[in-house]
Amino acid sequence: MTDAMQALFLYAQEHMVRSLLCQEHEYDNAHLSAEKQEEAFRTLLDETAQKCFDDLQDEQNLLSFFYGRALFRAGFQIAMELSR
Repeated sequence: MTDAMQALFLYAQEHMVRSLLCQEHEYDNAHLSAEKQEEAFRTLLDETAQKCFDDLQDEQNLLSFFYGRALFRAGFQIAMELSR
């Protein structure tokens, strides 16, 4: 990702993503449901399993971050092609 794209990505993350997610009518419900399910699941785990689950979540979050960056780059590239 170029420096300019990185700056735009960070700006979008900090100033645009939340408002765009709020436009998705089911986002808040899905987010709340996922939090409740995670909380319920964690009560079933012992300390070792919770550590494994935390490690898995960290990797899933990293994959999600990379996926989001790739989506941003794809959108940026499409916008550049359309502006030609």
